[in-house]
Amino acid sequence: MGRPENLTSEDFHAFANVTQRILWQGVVAVRRARSSIADSRRLCEETRELLAALRDDRLFRRRPLNAH
Repeated sequence: MGRPENLTSEDFHAFANVTQRILWQGVVAVRRARSSIADSRRLCEETRELLAALRDDRLFRRRPLNAH
């Protein structure tokens, strides 16, 4: 390929296709990152809730050691 002002029609279309592919790869990467961030936030919140329940002794009730 030559300089931008000297592109043939074929070169221009090849460049446009490469550019479009790179842009779509970026879109996909951003969507995956957003999904991953949302999953991470949800897991953190669930963990926080479980730890709070554990501290409040709402989730796990202790049984006496000699209970049958």
